Amino acid sequence: MSISDMLITSAYFGRARWRWRLNRQRLRDFQNTKAQQLIPWVAQHSAFYRQHWQGHDLRDWRNLPTVDKRLMMANFREFNTLQVPAAAAFDLAQQAEQERDFVPRLGDLTVGLSSGTSGHRGLFLLSPAEQLLWVGTILARTLHHIKPTKIAFFLRANSNLYQQLGGRLIQFRYFDLTQALEPQLEMLNTYQPTIIVAPPALLLQLLAAAQNGALTHRPERMISVADALASDEQAQLSRFFGIPIEQIYQATEGLLAISCAHGSLHIQEDLVALDFEDLGQGRVTPYVTDLWRRTQPIIRYRLNDVLRLSSQACSCGSSFTVIEQIEGRRDDICYFTAYGQRQAMFPDSLRRAILLAHPAILEYQIIQPADDQLQITLTVANATDPTLISTAVEQQIQRQLAEYGCSAYHLSINFAAIDYGTLNKRRRVIRQ
Repeated sequence: MSISDMLITSAYFGRARWRWRLNRQRLRDFQNTKAQQLIPWVAQHSAFYRQHWQGHDLRDWRNLPTVDKRLMMANFREFNTLQVPAAAAFDLAQQAEQERDFVPRLGDLTVGLSSGTSGHRGLFLLSPAEQLLWVGTILARTLHHIKPTKIAFFLRANSNLYQQLGGRLIQFRYFDLTQALEPQLEMLNTYQPTIIVAPPALLLQLLAAAQNGALTHRPERMISVADALASDEQAQLSRFFGIPIEQIYQATEGLLAISCAHGSLHIQEDLVALDFEDLGQGRVTPYVTDLWRRTQPIIRYRLNDVLRLSSQACSCGSSFTVIEQIEGRRDDICYFTAYGQRQAMFPDSLRRAILLAHPAILEYQIIQPADDQLQITLTVANATDPTLISTAVEQQIQRQLAEYGCSAYHLSINFAAIDYGTLNKRRRVIRQ
């Protein structure tokens, strides 16, 4: 990083620290000011948005028509403001993943691919200025104390974006999820990172390695990324390592939420303005407006995630909204008939039923092929009676469905090894 880039990053760092203390009204005013500056510029420079917003009042930005991944990818060249073709960006990103060489850029743009949980991979573009903003802000929000720090970052793909994190005060080392874990454990023990950043599945592998003595180093902090962290896994990791397990909630659509020093997952409301659709039962799905990105504008973008928001203020003192739980994808809400009507059951309710059923259940997957049907696959500890576990699972599912008023349903349970690996997101509840 050049001296000028370091100065710019430092400025973004300081401003992000300052904005963290904005109260609700000032935060709302800040969002409105940024949006009023951004929206007219995007209408001028993005052919897609100009057409998409035709006939709408641009000042009423929270009620502009929504977009989603399908629309973005179908109109990628017109969607971004530099008219970058999707094919060129996709080819570069895919080549980088195949060759494990993440240095090349498209001009001066960083290009990346989403993991594609739904089967459709999304592209993202970032300009050099947007990269520096990201670096300064994420350092301001994740480095709770300014001191020499070593970061170990486990991901499927590296990026120019992440490499910007390195510096004199901060050492950054990328660990490739596509490589075998055993030699990387030796590297971890030698490197001795202050912070380990990894998907939940890898964190659980590190837990197993620490329990059997292969991982001897104990980091000061662990941050879960790239996949939803289940509450039971968070508690398990925290209990063993003796530290809170933090999270970074980031997607193609922006840097959405980061855990504070007190462990609460705060929406980064000075970066993204989130509006919510009420799904009922305390759940919402977000619409994202990124207040800073201009290369690939994200405005009123519908995410597919199911969130539970906290109504309690965080003890850290920030007014930024707290996410209580990221529950999964909206497409994986299951449906049952109750009192003659179609009743939604959120994935977290089904997960809880399995977790409460029996301690010998090591892994599970729930598939709903059609309404009122569930197919459950269980991986259990050896020397455990399958009949006993099946009965326990049936009772918990029955109890959960009864709370919703559902009585007529078909349930099948089978036992098999389930291995999601570390490269794939763990979809434990799937509606087909």
